[in-house]
Amino acid sequence: MSNPDVLPTDPSILVTGASGRLGGAVLDLLASTVPVGRLHALVRGADARARLGARGIDARIGDYDDAASLEAAFRGIDRLVFVSSPALDPAVRLPQHQAVLAAARAAGVGLVVYTSAFGAAHDPGHAGTEALLEAEFGAPAGTEPSSIVLRNGFYTEPFVQRAVADARSGAILSAAGAGVLATASVRDLAEAAARVVVAPPASKRMWELRGRGWTYPELAREIGAELGRAVELREVSPEDVGALGVLHALAARGVLAAESDDLGALLGREPRDVAAVVREELFRTPRVK
Repeated sequence: MSNPDVLPTDPSILVTGASGRLGGAVLDLLASTVPVGRLHALVRGADARARLGARGIDARIGDYDDAASLEAAFRGIDRLVFVSSPALDPAVRLPQHQAVLAAARAAGVGLVVYTSAFGAAHDPGHAGTEALLEAEFGAPAGTEPSSIVLRNGFYTEPFVQRAVADARSGAILSAAGAGVLATASVRDLAEAAARVVVAPPASKRMWELRGRGWTYPELAREIGAELGRAVELREVSPEDVGALGVLHALAARGVLAAESDDLGALLGREPRDVAAVVREELFRTPRVK
């Protein structure tokens, strides 16, 4: 293995969580640019391994709860896209992340790109992981980074998908009022991670990835314009919204309003706005007016 403090020019790259939504999207983008034999994936089951193998991608079985499997999977890897665990409990997430980073360090991985989250400083799982990355994979100023943190905003798609479903069956339900939601599309977040792991930016190691903010009245107008009819927007309680209710309540309080230029800087273009995600969702599913 080459010196982990010097990034190779033709690196081997592994994406964790490769059968998930974000990891799978990152892998798909990398598959179009990274040479065969240099791209690898971490999955938890034989079925996912077989599906990726049929595409010519080397998939390795590993589990965040199995340190030995991670150490074996990371052998020969130069750069790692580390998709954070879906476990929300910090008592579960942080030990899993510690195992990933310990295995990466043992394997001599030279660059870790970690998909953290908006508000990570207030989440012990993400905050602890970011601190560990700084301690274990920090790099002196002016040198190539050995870790990059992407604080991903909340995905735009779940909000749009729920609103489109509501609009087709009745009224769009919202508990956000006029609150602004600065979110980001999964595709843009995946592209940012893919770009960073291939060509790590030297300007900084912490990136806040969110797009232009939007409101539920704006979302309702965009859906109505695409459907060609007026769409009712009904204000309800967070409990009535369901799984997204907590985020609606945060939006109503202004917690999700902070925009950032970082995502556009990494993409080299404007991120997809809510109107673009609406069009993509309606194109993806049958258009019933």
